[in-house]
Amino acid sequence: MNDNTVIQSVPATDTDANQQPLPAGTVIEGFEIRGVIGVGGFGIVYKAWDSMLERLVALKEYLPASLAVRTPNGQVQVRDKRHNGTFDAGMKSFINEARLLAQFDHAALVKVYRFWEMAGTAYMVMPLYQGITLKAYLEQSTEPLQEDRLLHWLEALTQALEVMHQQQCYHRDISPENIIIQEGTGLPILLDFGAARRAIGTVSQPFTVILKASYAPIEQYAEVPSMTQGPWTDVYALAAVAHFLITGKTPPSSVARMVNDTYRPLSSRNDLPFNMQIRLAIDQALAVQPQDRTASMAQFRHTLLKPAIDVLDLFDVPRETQAPSHGNANKALKKTVLLPVSALVSIALIGAMVYWAMLPTVEPVPQAIEVLATNPPEHTSAEEIPVPVLDNAVEPAFQAVLNQASDTLGIEMEKTVLRIGQDLLQFSVRSPINGYVAVYVRSSDNTLLQLLPNARIPALSIVAGQALQLPPANEPIQAAGPAGQNQFLVVVTDRPRSYAHLKLQDHYGFGLIGDSTLLDPDTQAGLEGSSDCANPPCLDALAAAWFSVEEVD
Repeated sequence: MNDNTVIQSVPATDTDANQQPLPAGTVIEGFEIRGVIGVGGFGIVYKAWDSMLERLVALKEYLPASLAVRTPNGQVQVRDKRHNGTFDAGMKSFINEARLLAQFDHAALVKVYRFWEMAGTAYMVMPLYQGITLKAYLEQSTEPLQEDRLLHWLEALTQALEVMHQQQCYHRDISPENIIIQEGTGLPILLDFGAARRAIGTVSQPFTVILKASYAPIEQYAEVPSMTQGPWTDVYALAAVAHFLITGKTPPSSVARMVNDTYRPLSSRNDLPFNMQIRLAIDQALAVQPQDRTASMAQFRHTLLKPAIDVLDLFDVPRETQAPSHGNANKALKKTVLLPVSALVSIALIGAMVYWAMLPTVEPVPQAIEVLATNPPEHTSAEEIPVPVLDNAVEPAFQAVLNQASDTLGIEMEKTVLRIGQDLLQFSVRSPINGYVAVYVRSSDNTLLQLLPNARIPALSIVAGQALQLPPANEPIQAAGPAGQNQFLVVVTDRPRSYAHLKLQDHYGFGLIGDSTLLDPDTQAGLEGSSDCANPPCLDALAAAWFSVEEVD
C-alpha cells in the first residue's frame, strides 16, 4: 500500500463553505472520509479509506454550490425548484463522465473504480494520485524545462486524449491546474473532465466563470454551426498548456485574438531553446479558427514527435509562423526571370530568389545550368550556403505530364536552397486557367509522392491570374533531408481529376506512388489524373510546370 500524497487544497471561499463538506469519519458505501482534498464550485473531492481493499482513494461528490445545499439529515437539496432541471442535467453529466472514465484504460487518464447515486446526489471513486499540479511543478522547479521532458508529457497526454476522443468524449477544461505530475514516475495525469460544469454553465453560469480564458478555444464560447466542438477543441487547450510550459506565459485569449490577434508565434522567437519542429506544431495547434487548427491529437503528436525520415517533412502549422528575415546583410536577392520555352532549367542562387518556370516544348538539355545573377550578393558569413550544382534532367513521369500541358504555370519562389531542419518550402503558383491543383515531388531519396490533393485536403482550387501560396496554410513542408535535389511538379486541371489509377499508399497523409504503377500497361493515365471528360464540348485544360529545390546540411 502506498502512503500517497495529494494536491494541496485551495482555501475555501464563502461559496465553498456553503457546500458543507462531509465531516471526517463519515462512511459512504464502505468508504470512510479522512479529509477534504479540494473544494470547487461544482463539487468536493475527499480523501477516503476503502475498507474492503484497504487503500486510500479519492471520493468525488457532485455538489454545485450555486444550485444545491446539504440539509441537516445529509441529503443534497436544490436551493430553488426553478433550478431542478439544471441540477439534474449536471448530475446526469457527472454520472456519464464517470461511466466513460470507467471504460478508459490509459496511464494518463483518471481511472474510476465505482460510481453511484445516493442522498440526492452522485459520487465517484478514483485512485488517490501522488503528486502535484503541473502549474505547481513548474513554480517549484529550479531548472528550466527540458525539451525531452516536455515531449514526454505531451506524448502521454495526446495519447490519453485520443483514447477519449475515440469515444466522442472531450475534456474541454485542460489546463496546468488540471494535470498532476506523479511523484516517482514523473508521468502526467489528466483530471477534472468538467462534464457537469458544462451542463450547468450553459444554463446558470456566465462563460467567464466556466472557461479558463487563456486555454479555451473560440468555439467553446458559442455553439454555432460554423464552430462546432471536437478533438480540435482539446488540441487548442493542450497547445496552450505547452505554450505556458515553454514560455511561462499563456497565449492571448481566443476571444481577444478574434478582434486583434497579438499572438506571437513561437517559431518566430529565437530566445526559446526548443526545436523549431515543436514550436511550429504548437503554433498550428493554436490557430484561432477551428478549420485552420490541427484537427486531432494524433496529428498534433505526429507534428511534435515525427522523426525526420522524409525528404520534406510535414508540419501542420501555418506559413505565417516562420520567422521573417531581418537586416540588410541578410535580405534575399529577388529576381523575376522568364525561362525560354525551348529549355527548362533548374536555377540555384545563394540565398532566396524569385523565378518563373515555363513549360518546355522540346526535351530539356541534360546538365544545362544557368545562373541568373550577374552580381551575386556579397558573403556576410562563413556559414553562407554554398551554390549547389543541380542536375536538371526532368523526372520522366513529370516530363510525360509537361508534354501534355497546353498552358504554362508561373512558379514564384523565395528559396531554391533549403537548410535541413530549418527552412520551409514556400512558393506561389499563377495559373492562366481556373482549376484544381495537384503537386508531386520526386525526393532526393527517390521517393515519389503526391503532396496535393491528400487525405486532409481532398481538393484545392486556384483562380486564374491570382497567386496561390503553397503549401497551403495548414500543410507547410520543412526540409528534413537527406541532402540532395528534389524535383516538384505542379499541375492545374480545369476539372477535378481522379487519381485512383495511381494506387496511392498512405504515407503520413500523403500519397506514395510506386514506380511499377506508372509502368503498368493497364494504367491509362499518369500523374495528370484521369478526367471524366470523354467527348466535346466537355473540355479539361491542363497547365503544368516543374522546379527543383536543393536541400543542404
